[in-house]
Amino acid sequence: MAVNEHSPTPFEEFDSDLAPETPSVLLVRSTAVDRDQNPDIETIRSVTLKVGPRSRKEAAYIIILDRSTGEFHHDAITIKTFKKRKGAWGEDVEHSITLSSEGEDEIQKLLDFLAAARGGSIPKHSGDFVVVAAPASNTDRAALQELLNKLSASGRIDVLANMLENVHLDSGMLSELLDRAAKHPQLFAEAAAALNLATYKAAVDELHRMITSKSRVPEADFQQLLAENPWMFGSEYSELLDRRRWTRDEQQDFVVRRTTDGYIELIEIKTPLEGRPLFNHDSSHSTFYAGAELSKVVGQVQNYIEKLDRERNSILANDGEDTTKIRAKIIIGCDGDTNQQHALRRFNGHLHRIEVITFNQLLKIAQKVLDYLEGALRPNSQSAAQTLSEQSTEEEDFPF
Repeated sequence: MAVNEHSPTPFEEFDSDLAPETPSVLLVRSTAVDRDQNPDIETIRSVTLKVGPRSRKEAAYIIILDRSTGEFHHDAITIKTFKKRKGAWGEDVEHSITLSSEGEDEIQKLLDFLAAARGGSIPKHSGDFVVVAAPASNTDRAALQELLNKLSASGRIDVLANMLENVHLDSGMLSELLDRAAKHPQLFAEAAAALNLATYKAAVDELHRMITSKSRVPEADFQQLLAENPWMFGSEYSELLDRRRWTRDEQQDFVVRRTTDGYIELIEIKTPLEGRPLFNHDSSHSTFYAGAELSKVVGQVQNYIEKLDRERNSILANDGEDTTKIRAKIIIGCDGDTNQQHALRRFNGHLHRIEVITFNQLLKIAQKVLDYLEGALRPNSQSAAQTLSEQSTEEEDFPF
């Protein structure tokens, strides 16, 4: 995390020496929409980004209205690629994208990122950075830099990121933050670590609730929780990749990078199946065999691995990722009784390049990570957060 006091932030103007020159003429098309046919859409404004003999790219800005009131609901941006095939233009869906302000404002995040990246606010060396609007005072800037450096050194600043991203909304918040940190620098860093640990614990508790829920929890809910907390997969993996589509018409739930050798792996998420067993019992032979849900997902993953094997050279050339002998992990079902657990162990022993684990096992992995963090956290860190909380009641409320 860093604040560059000499470079602009996403909330300041571009540095004229760093930002590209604004074109003197920009051809924008404005297309009126038939409200009877499309009552949710206002005018569409579009621009051609690039045009060539066989491909072109166009961006469009669309305002979406509330159908009931006719008032603004959200806006969207589409960036579409078109290819010319047999003399006719057609959309290249795989290379097109849509951003929306509904829910999390993807458009504003992109604008802030471009302002920071093209404005020179982000350092060139590797790392993760939170860009914050710098105070007007050089003294405050130095104090802010010192505070952020301490928090960054602790390695546990994720919980503060949201507050820092929104600090510009409250002019008094930053001053109060710096003042409190100056008075209690070590206490503040320890409290940040304890708060971050609390977010991890909340995530583990939520995973436990979803697994043990008597009502069906959608697969998408598990995917979202794990996407927000990829550390739950354990230290075996070092990175969650943004890209999930590597072959045509196939998309994986998660693509992760192995910590040991840097190769990628696939993780397919299903559901706990509301406690239904993964294996059926064949009483005539006194054996257990995979149930329909387990057999289906294993077949899907085997098929996808075969496709990756066939396209290995193309993926290596185009994306720089080597999918040779790529492995996959499937998360499905619950542990069940001893017979079910033994059956899963035998089943995994005969699988090739695929491992199946249950949601109970995933929960154990996440709990181990949490236990390690709790053990690594200094004993007085928990009291640090409590002390800050008590001090905020004695003084005026701290906007944290």
